[in-house]
Amino acid sequence: MPVSSLKSARWSKWTTLMAVSGWIFLLAASYLQIPLYRQIWLANQLVIGFGWLWACLWSFTAVISYISVRGFMRAAVALTMAVTLGAVIWRTDWQMTFIETTLRLQQGSFAELAAAYRAKKPLDPPWWMRYPSIDGEVQEQGTALYLPIYLDEWRSERGSGLAYFLKPPGKDRMIQTAEGDMGRPVRDLGDGWWWVE
Repeated sequence: MPVSSLKSARWSKWTTLMAVSGWIFLLAASYLQIPLYRQIWLANQLVIGFGWLWACLWSFTAVISYISVRGFMRAAVALTMAVTLGAVIWRTDWQMTFIETTLRLQQGSFAELAAAYRAKKPLDPPWWMRYPSIDGEVQEQGTALYLPIYLDEWRSERGSGLAYFLKPPGKDRMIQTAEGDMGRPVRDLGDGWWWVE
């Protein structure tokens, strides 16, 4: 194999590795939007934008490098995979995916919190709740328990989060999500927990 062909093959493998790394980074950053938002706030969208740029540019470079060594089938596969991954990542509601998986993975902790609320015991949220929520604290609001996830950082006029209801909420049930905002339960997440916005 000529030296130039060997270098081209190595370059193709390198670009593919970088493209795959970019898609993995983008997938992780998209899934972890809420904890990232808690830690770096304004730079959150920059991190996700960087992930898109990294994944797309290296995928394009990988496709071009395969074409340059006449690996048309590999170029077609790389392009198809990049477009499919991009469409899936773009269309997925990552914030709700994170909330639902957190509820499933930490089902015991949420059940204990709900049981303590029903028994009128002191509420002691686990330490990890400060990552998905604003401060890790829950608020008692009448016959509901509210865990704020999002809050308009500038004016506190808008918010959304998780609420636990003792009874299934009606259409008119309102929860105070911020100083100047009331939210309604819009999505049943199971076991009495609802997404409120």
